[in-house]
Amino acid sequence: MRGTYTPDSVLIPTTPGDLLEWAAAHITRVGIYQSRYSLFSGPGRLAHRRCSVGGALDVAAGRDRMNPDRAYDLDAIRAVYTEAYRLLAEHLDGAPATEPTGHDALTQHKVTVHLWTLTPGRTAQEAAAALRSAAETAHAADRLF
Repeated sequence: MRGTYTPDSVLIPTTPGDLLEWAAAHITRVGIYQSRYSLFSGPGRLAHRRCSVGGALDVAAGRDRMNPDRAYDLDAIRAVYTEAYRLLAEHLDGAPATEPTGHDALTQHKVTVHLWTLTPGRTAQEAAAALRSAAETAHAADRLF
């Protein structure tokens, strides 16, 4: 990861691999929360609370961390976030993601990640390992181009 992970950092990763690594570091630090209802659904700064894998990706992409005094390229962040979700979903499925019929691709990838997170007994260590493995794939793809 190019930057140093801190839960309060206002910096947002700029590549899918870095975003996945940031999410892995975050979930390692705060732990995993397995529930249908995410702790990230309420107002307030929640970057220090346990989270789901999707919640860690949200925090890595800037949720509850963006500084109003900084300019952020939200379209670029969204593209990196979407690609990170795709790579993680493919890693968890063990196969390339197929384009959904009648649904947004990001939504399908979120469902894949969410269902994997909800597997009984899932640990923060397993989640972080999956995020890091998907990050390695992303970094390898970046090196090809």
